[in-house]
Amino acid sequence: MNSVKFQFDITDIGAHLLSVTLTFKPSAPVHELTLPAWIPGSYMIRDFARNIVSINARDNSGPLPLQQLDKQRWQLTCHADIVTVSYLVYANDLSVRAAYIDDEIAVLNPACLCLAVSTLQHLPQHILLSKPSDPLCDNWRVATALQADSTTPWLGFGQYSADNYHSLIDSPIVAGIFTLQQFQINHIEHYLVVTGNNLCDLTRFSADVERICQQQVNVFGALPQDLNHYWFLLWVTEDGYGGLEHMQSTLLLCSRFDLPAPQSSTVDEKYQNLLALCSHEYFHTWWVKRLKPACFHPYQLQAEQYTTQLWLYEGFTSYFDDIALLRAGIIDIPTYMKTLEKTISRVTRNPSDSTQSLVDSSFTAWTKFYKQDENALNAVVSYYAKGALLALCLDACLRDNDRSLAEVVRMLWQRYLATGTPDDAVSCVLHELGFKPLAMQLENWLQQAAPLPLAELLPKLGLDIRFRAMQHADDLGGKAEHDSLFFIGALSKTHNGLVQLSHIYHGSAAHQAGLMVGDQLLAVEGRKITAANLLPLLARYPVNTSVTVQFFRKDRLLQRQLLLSLNGPQVAELTPADDKRLHNWIATA
Repeated sequence: MNSVKFQFDITDIGAHLLSVTLTFKPSAPVHELTLPAWIPGSYMIRDFARNIVSINARDNSGPLPLQQLDKQRWQLTCHADIVTVSYLVYANDLSVRAAYIDDEIAVLNPACLCLAVSTLQHLPQHILLSKPSDPLCDNWRVATALQADSTTPWLGFGQYSADNYHSLIDSPIVAGIFTLQQFQINHIEHYLVVTGNNLCDLTRFSADVERICQQQVNVFGALPQDLNHYWFLLWVTEDGYGGLEHMQSTLLLCSRFDLPAPQSSTVDEKYQNLLALCSHEYFHTWWVKRLKPACFHPYQLQAEQYTTQLWLYEGFTSYFDDIALLRAGIIDIPTYMKTLEKTISRVTRNPSDSTQSLVDSSFTAWTKFYKQDENALNAVVSYYAKGALLALCLDACLRDNDRSLAEVVRMLWQRYLATGTPDDAVSCVLHELGFKPLAMQLENWLQQAAPLPLAELLPKLGLDIRFRAMQHADDLGGKAEHDSLFFIGALSKTHNGLVQLSHIYHGSAAHQAGLMVGDQLLAVEGRKITAANLLPLLARYPVNTSVTVQFFRKDRLLQRQLLLSLNGPQVAELTPADDKRLHNWIATA
């Protein structure tokens, strides 16, 4: 037996239980069985093994000793006979990183389901996927980038294979009711799987995704040579959003209302975000799944694996994902400018823009970015959003000298594909292109916790930018909606009918007044506060008025003086300034 075999049986849909049977021929008297602690592309310890409900091992002679060594490893003592390991997994994680089962769908990530067998990870790995016996699953089909065996019908239950363990755990499986659209990019088949029965225009959706894919191919010049096919596995729910990249596929999560409505030709914000998500994950086909930081060669999935380069891999991807929609003709320039305003404002309105550097944000992703608390807006900068702004700044400088960021991306792809990028990879390429001062400036932008010089650089792309005061919690740029609104610098939620502060911006009026997260606001100058009337009420007072705010802090009734001063410039407003520069930037990657 020169392979490792798994069998998946959905044994109890109501209880979200999956039975996994692992079979292999031992190569030693002792083997370690290990489940990854995290999944590549999502930099947080997930502890997938916690969902294993029970586990045992046996061979033809009977039960075998199986000792748990830590939270994710088991030691198996065995003979020369074929070993069978049986275990039960609880699958109720509604995310793209793990496993989920209900009466409509099964989303199965082998990374959280398939134990690695020590010394046998290099062997071919097979999964026999059994069709559930529940009558509700009669019309289920299977979609995955794994290779179906010759006896397995197209989109059917049966046996699927991977060349090795790492390929296996990089190949999510979707089983359930879905529709399938198909298109080709450079003669490579692309499949768009949309789960459930949805009132939407899938033909339009598929055509838009195809146009976006072509734009990303234009950035790199060609598809990866080892790309055999590509699957967009879109899991549609009542409310959800997210995606995770894989070598030959991506698993996406969206709301059914993100899909384009029938007979509609407009691109609303929800549909635009869904297309941007598809664009983002497809860019990762090159950028993360193949070209990656050198320290990820190979992945070590038992503990955190640190890198300072997430600004490069997620930030650059975030820059190219949105602009691909513009270059594909799906959105227009004003819509893209609004999108860019939001990206800028998500960074500049938070005190974290001057608190944490991009390299620190990348390095501490495991414990800070992926585990954000109420102080995150003061302490954690997004390597996605600010990394995208860094890419924008670089592209502006390069295009001012008749070059582009896409050229840098292609050089990185060609030079470091086999080895991975060192921390100074981008600087090295800029040096080679003759941009030594820009390479030095890049290092400053990365190492310093300071705002990027957007006002100085955006005119090189034909845009002017001005910053104005943030007026309310959802203010993400553009023209001001009101003449004067006092945003006190705090986010809130309604709790037990009261306005409770959930986040407070350092340096804001709320902070200066001594308000704290958790305070429940009651009144301003004796007038009752509600979620609906707080901003209109404060707007009736003149600028620089000090008002008395009454509130509960736990079980104490307190009051503080709140100074209604205008906020500093925090959110972005973009205007076209040079049509020639703007169109040259947009026209070519």
